[in-house]
Amino acid sequence: MGKKQDYDKAYNEYWCQLYTYANNILRSHEAAEDVTQEVFLDLWNRLDGLTIDHYRAYLFKAVKFQCIKKLRKMPFTEVHLEKVDAILSLDDTESNLALEENKILLVEKIDAAANDLLPERCLQIFKLRFKENLSYKEIASMLNISTSTVDNQINKALKTLRESGLYNSEMVLLQIILMGVASASC
Repeated sequence: MGKKQDYDKAYNEYWCQLYTYANNILRSHEAAEDVTQEVFLDLWNRLDGLTIDHYRAYLFKAVKFQCIKKLRKMPFTEVHLEKVDAILSLDDTESNLALEENKILLVEKIDAAANDLLPERCLQIFKLRFKENLSYKEIASMLNISTSTVDNQINKALKTLRESGLYNSEMVLLQIILMGVASASC
């Protein structure tokens, strides 16, 4: 079978799987579609110069790398820890242990900064959202407040943490962790 036929087969067989994979990481349908299309476009453009034995592994690794690249470019307007968890859980290599330890240290530093900088109610809402992974609606119901109050408190917490400087330096560490994941195998 020729490279063109291999490409067509890979596109038809893996596009949906790759899109779902990217969407699980990025949590954005549009971004996942963009990443998936970029990977296939890049593959098409480089098809003559590539020898690929296992299209599935190659494509999933390419999508993973493109997702990491896209996450690095996103403005930090929300805590992306669940995305980091999703990416880190994709590898079962020993190098992942070191990355997991760095992620834990990062979470602990952000948690310590939050404890030091945020007012009590703001901290409570921040932890319910990002440690307990509760939705705004669930938090509002639990605390008997409006979802807009939850939204305001989350925005206040994120702004305070961003302005602290520590949070910004921790985001550099997060990017380094993500780049380490990019070099790890699928």
